[in-house]
Amino acid sequence: MKNHIKVNGKLLQSNKHFSQLKNKQKEWIAVELYKLYHNKMKERQTTSKLLPEHCDIVISSLYKLIQNREIWISYGEVEKYAFSKITKIVKSFKYQSPELCKEIEVDYLKK
Repeated sequence: MKNHIKVNGKLLQSNKHFSQLKNKQKEWIAVELYKLYHNKMKERQTTSKLLPEHCDIVISSLYKLIQNREIWISYGEVEKYAFSKITKIVKSFKYQSPELCKEIEVDYLKK
C-alpha cells in the first residue's frame, strides 16, 4: 500500500498513469483539453502552438476541472498527456475553424 493515500475515507492510488483511467474519463479529459486549448488559441489570436506559459495555464485549468470531477491522476501525467496532443489540437483547430485561421493570418500579415 505504499502507492496509496487516504482521502476523505477513500483509498486512492497515488501513482496512477493516464492509461489506467476509464475510457469515459479519458474521453472527457480529451474533450476538455481540446476546448480549453482552442479557446486559448482564439484568445491569443494564433494558429500555431501556444507559448509555454499559456500552455501551462491551459493545463492548470484542465487539472482543476479534473479535480472537481474527482478523477485521481497526478499533474505530471496530465501534463505529459497534454503535451503529446498539442500537435493534433493545433491541426484540428485549423480544420474546424478555417475562416478564423484565415482572419488571424491576414491580421498577422498586416502587422
